[in-house]
Amino acid sequence: MSKKKNKDDVAKLQEEVKQDASDEVSVADESEIVSTKKVVYAEIDDEVTSVFDKLKKITASHIYIVVPKRALIFKSIVNLKILKRKAKDLKKTIYFVTNDDNGIYLASRLGITVYDKVNGEGKPSLFSTEINDEKLRITPLKASVNAAQEETPTRMAEKKISISEILRRGKDKAKNAVNISRLTGNKTPKPDKKKKPERKFVLVAPNRQALIGLIVVSVFILLTIVYVALPGTTIYLTPTASVLEKSVNITLADYQKNRVELETRPKHMIAGYPISTTVSRDLTHFATGKEFSERGGHASGKITIINKSSTSWPLVAGTRFQSEDGIVFRIAVGVTVEPASSTGLGTAEVFVTADPMDAYGAVAGERGNIGPSTFFLPGLREDSRDRLYAESYEDMTGGVTDFVEFISAQDIEAARARLNDELKKVAYEELKKEVDAKSELVGGVSEFVLLEGDGAIKIGDVKVNLEEGLEGQKRSEFTVSGEVFVSGVYYNRNDMLEILKQELLLKKSPQKDLIRVNEDTTSYRIFEWDENRGKIKLTANIKGIEQYAIDDENASGQKLLEKIKEHILGKAVDEAKVYIQNLPEINKVEIENWPVWAPTIPKLPDNIDFEVRDAVMVK
Repeated sequence: MSKKKNKDDVAKLQEEVKQDASDEVSVADESEIVSTKKVVYAEIDDEVTSVFDKLKKITASHIYIVVPKRALIFKSIVNLKILKRKAKDLKKTIYFVTNDDNGIYLASRLGITVYDKVNGEGKPSLFSTEINDEKLRITPLKASVNAAQEETPTRMAEKKISISEILRRGKDKAKNAVNISRLTGNKTPKPDKKKKPERKFVLVAPNRQALIGLIVVSVFILLTIVYVALPGTTIYLTPTASVLEKSVNITLADYQKNRVELETRPKHMIAGYPISTTVSRDLTHFATGKEFSERGGHASGKITIINKSSTSWPLVAGTRFQSEDGIVFRIAVGVTVEPASSTGLGTAEVFVTADPMDAYGAVAGERGNIGPSTFFLPGLREDSRDRLYAESYEDMTGGVTDFVEFISAQDIEAARARLNDELKKVAYEELKKEVDAKSELVGGVSEFVLLEGDGAIKIGDVKVNLEEGLEGQKRSEFTVSGEVFVSGVYYNRNDMLEILKQELLLKKSPQKDLIRVNEDTTSYRIFEWDENRGKIKLTANIKGIEQYAIDDENASGQKLLEKIKEHILGKAVDEAKVYIQNLPEINKVEIENWPVWAPTIPKLPDNIDFEVRDAVMVK
């Protein structure tokens, strides 16, 4: 009885082991179903390169691309051409799932099949005409969605087995195997000591032709991307500029007399403020009158008398020899100069001393210290002076001028005129300083300037103060003093500039921008001065620079940039430059390509950038 029971137990345990083994096999044999179709979701701002990167990672041959409305890749048919060609190179067929009107139109032109939704089974359904149905609109990809339903692994009907249960079953199997061996009396089989065959990795040499083909295709794709997507152009535009000039009549009203009217802020009227001051100055003037004395030293030296005649020439003591500057020298003793002969000219060396006064009645003094010179004899007739003359070969020395200075009538008149000019000049400068002080008092809120022009600054008569009896006094210098009253009008420069700038803006062309106002060109002319009413009327002028507005914020400028893009796409750089340069709105154009060797403008409008440079100030 006991033996039969043991056999039944053994049979039962063996059956359980077999059942457990079959369960494990069924679990291991389950596998997910992988479809040969894939669904890819594109973001609304994905570039064509981003979508292509997603396609490269998928091994399926048929790929459905879900694209939301207004997606970036539907902006240009070039994007779809590139995507289709790249997919074809990878031997993949692409389909679009979208409700974007422009995308449907562009895809149909390229022969790409379009679906309008994904049905309940995860499969795209054919395009319907219910484009405006909100339920059928394609929305951007959500993080929880990544593929169509048919590609999702199939859920198994059997109950899942946890890791802990698998481990427990393994222990139970081991115990059952031990119990079976004990019941049957069999020993536990020893593990086979034979070594398991080692796995060997075999490197298979790649097909050389296939490798070369892959490299060629890769290089072609890279060059295509570089040629189409990477090239870029920056175009530097200098708009045509012109000088804008405006003249405006402005009234300068005395603030004290016209305060009520000025508070109403009348057009083209600004406040004026009277200002005056008294300027005084002292001047030191040097006397120019000189009374010379004969007690000064007289220059002296040696001269050589030359006789070119054939007869001897006697000269008495005191004979005069005169230089070209009028300095007169005399010989102290008489001398006879030998005649010229076949051996040479007749000569005689003598000592001479300068006269106190020169030939014109002026004191010689230091002026007699002359260098080597030629002398003629003023006592001879002019036709004989070339036969008898003298030369010196050394400097004359010893001349000293002795004189006494005194104040002449000319010195007094010169001092008056000098003081008059100096006071008028200083008066204007002092009045400007007074105006600057007014500006400093208001802390720079207003920039006061002095009104200038004909009659704008009024300078009174200069009062000169002189000592009595100056004329004839033996003095080297004297002092003269005086004063003058000066008055004018000052105004706020910013107020006038504001009026002129507003007038420039009104005169500016609507298609142009006022890029610069040259405040230094401001000028005015006074044409009426009513002192009783305290009003000064003047015509003010100002210049500015206006240039064509070429930017995205300006409608006309944006239109011009789009026009330029349309005409230069894909053209040679020189041809594009000539076209742009001939536009009336453009003064100068420079084009920079990247890469630098690219001979043409890119075919993609997005690869063209513009930079606008301000025109140079025309003076």
